Amino acid sequence: MRKLIIFLLPLLIGFTSTGQILEFDQLEMRYDQKQYKAVYRKAKRLLDKPDYDFSFLPRYYLTLSQLQLAQNERWYKRNQYAVTDALETFKELKQSLEGKELIRAHAYELSVLKSDLKQWMYELKRDGDQKTFDMVEEIVNTVFEEVPEVEQMEEDIVTPEEIEEKEKVIVKETVAISDVRKKTLALSNDLLGVPYKWAGNTPKGFDCSGFTCYLANKEMGITLNRRAEDQYKAATKVKRKNVKPGDFVFFDNGSGISHVGVVYSTNNNSIQMIHASTSVGISIVDIYQSSYWKKRIAGFGTYFED
Repeated sequence: MRKLIIFLLPLLIGFTSTGQILEFDQLEMRYDQKQYKAVYRKAKRLLDKPDYDFSFLPRYYLTLSQLQLAQNERWYKRNQYAVTDALETFKELKQSLEGKELIRAHAYELSVLKSDLKQWMYELKRDGDQKTFDMVEEIVNTVFEEVPEVEQMEEDIVTPEEIEEKEKVIVKETVAISDVRKKTLALSNDLLGVPYKWAGNTPKGFDCSGFTCYLANKEMGITLNRRAEDQYKAATKVKRKNVKPGDFVFFDNGSGISHVGVVYSTNNNSIQMIHASTSVGISIVDIYQSSYWKKRIAGFGTYFED
């Protein structure tokens, strides 16, 4: 028993002091601010210092920043082993006591990364990079298997069971909108609950840009490019104060435009969007009540003339 206490003492000291170390706090703060390059460099410097060997945390943030930076094509070409290294690190992390504690304590942070990786998987699948797709899929399905979805953590999505209540939102919308916008919203409302599907663009399953393409073709009478980034470039930009239901909202996870949704309502001095979520399919979320989406807003755009 005495030997066990002596063995565990350094580990317990590491647990209790981790949150009190300025360098560790800075890693977490900068990562939350999406300063991934700064986190990557600082974590590498800490790993080179024996004084910080008592904690897994620098390696943890090095791995998180690697996975975020790897979503940038240029960075990934220069660091082609980043995803492989991240996979091995997370496997090792899950096998250690401190690693399990880190995962428990950083559940929301990891749920955000899980969502980002799913968005990246869509881009990899679209671009035909099957090798990287398979590696990222392994990380999501094995390493992140027990990590909850970010939507579950925030609990601000609208489920299919709430469709009837949400239909009233369109009727009660305080902003005057055109008939074509109303028809677009009505069609999107009818699609609530449709599952997410890689490269999907039919009512059998949608990805994010496939959903917007479908709505634009059916109700707006226009054909959009399948890439969310290209949809953003082609849209007429709209200021936040002028946004109307039916406009598009675009998101950037730090490596460029990665997601698109449709503004569903602007009531209550906020903005709700309907979009294809990787975890729950077509659903409604208040983007300003969601820490995940609020931090990633890149801008608003429209294809309507009114």
